[in-house]
Amino acid sequence: MRIIVLTWSAGLLTASYAGFLPKMDPTFIASIFTASLATFGVDAVKKDAPGAPKAEEPKVESTPPTPPVLSAIDAPVVVEEKKEDEAPGAAAPVP
Repeated sequence: MRIIVLTWSAGLLTASYAGFLPKMDPTFIASIFTASLATFGVDAVKKDAPGAPKAEEPKVESTPPTPPVLSAIDAPVVVEEKKEDEAPGAAAPVP
């Protein structure tokens, strides 16, 4: 099936460029032709060819590290001892 699509698109492109199909826009057929070639592993644009578009390397933005955030979980735990003479649930006297 891939060979049929490749042959069909190549034939239409040839007919268009030869002048047999003057009203046809070859852009769509050219994209089908290129995609058909790609299924066979053919790259239409050589990466080292002069004038070929060069792929840009992705830009990595360095961000400064964020300072650690002190949360309630990281806070030190203070355990107060309960005096035996206090009743359960009674409020402690304010000094």
